[in-house]
Amino acid sequence: MENKLPMSMRYPVTCADAIPSRTRLSRFDATSSEYSANSNNQILIPCSADGFISSAESYLHMRVESEHATAGIAHLEGDLSCLIDKIEIQVMGSSGKVETIDNYNTYALLDSRYNADLTDSTYNQIVTGGHAPAFVYDPKGHGFAVAGGAVTPLADNAIFSVKLKAGFLNGYYDKALPMGLPQFTIIITLASATKALINTANGSTNINYKVSQVRWYAPVFNILDEAVMGAYTRQIQSTPTMWIGQSVSTVINQTAAGAARRTFQLNASYKSLNGMISVIRKTTNLDNKEKVSIANSTIKGAIEYLYRIGSVQYPQDAIELLGDQTQTAGFNLSRAYIEAVKTFAHHGKMQAKNTQVDRSAFVASQEGDAPATSGAGVLAINLKRYTDDRLVNVGLNTAGSGAPSTLEVNFNGDAVAGQVNTFCLYDCVWIMNPNGLVERSF
Repeated sequence: MENKLPMSMRYPVTCADAIPSRTRLSRFDATSSEYSANSNNQILIPCSADGFISSAESYLHMRVESEHATAGIAHLEGDLSCLIDKIEIQVMGSSGKVETIDNYNTYALLDSRYNADLTDSTYNQIVTGGHAPAFVYDPKGHGFAVAGGAVTPLADNAIFSVKLKAGFLNGYYDKALPMGLPQFTIIITLASATKALINTANGSTNINYKVSQVRWYAPVFNILDEAVMGAYTRQIQSTPTMWIGQSVSTVINQTAAGAARRTFQLNASYKSLNGMISVIRKTTNLDNKEKVSIANSTIKGAIEYLYRIGSVQYPQDAIELLGDQTQTAGFNLSRAYIEAVKTFAHHGKMQAKNTQVDRSAFVASQEGDAPATSGAGVLAINLKRYTDDRLVNVGLNTAGSGAPSTLEVNFNGDAVAGQVNTFCLYDCVWIMNPNGLVERSF
């Protein structure tokens, strides 16, 4: 009889009680009180806790203060992520870094943009220093007045928080970092101010910023059931403890202006390569204090592309593009856009859904000269076999053969000179051994 009743009329308690535990949002402080983009630019945040660290709920928190002088407003490009050039994670007692992401700000800003809707931009304006809520993406985030002087309603400082996208801290299924994990250190290298900030006045001088009150926050859980904790302790002392997440490696090439068929070496060797995203950034925008430079990607001049891994090309036939519509030739962007949203899709998702990368954004002012616009067109290939969130290691195994991998692009005469940053997305397994050493497998 009960099975015939609607859920609103069923009263038996069928859910399991949570295990006795407690949690507290914990704070992990950086080793110095202040950092500067042009001098003391490496931030170290040691982290250890007597419990399970819920890194999926964690965030980086800092105070940002502008030091530019003379004129203009200095805007964050996108959000607080623009200040982070590199992220590394090191675990005490383990050799080398267990994760390194170069050009982190470029990847993080594009990933956020491809996975953001209007509700995310509302959140980001308050929390991460992003633009005001709007369907159209604005690369100019929070603005800072000149050092020491307020420009109504702006000051020269603000405090923001942002979630870090390192795989070590974002395991699939939101797994907490295991209790017993040795102290690990989050190492952040700050980007230069000319890259990270968009300045509205050519006459601005002393382009720099400093950060202080740098902290990493994360909830820490303590299990109060002695029997459960006894079983857990015996387990980690006898067998390896593992968690898995998606990490990112960066390959940098250069491309010239003009028509040619160009090949870029990638050599991505991983047990589960989930996809590759190639971002072309115009040379004259890089290191320009007035230009959008970090995550301003152009597909200008690219008329077809494919990735080649060993002797096999992905996809089977080249993806053609046409971003500049004429009276005789219409847009041809669909296949390129499909690959982009599939590759940016998070674990278990078919495609990334957003309101921030429409057709105009995919080809927006492709050279990105205007500070008010920021292109988001990329060359990408999705290599995931399945989208079931119960499965891991669903990418292409490129580790065994040692065969080279390349990106081949056919450019027309509109192609610009620039930097080609290819982000290789891959599954990485972190293993905490019974002796406390942490290693990774990919």
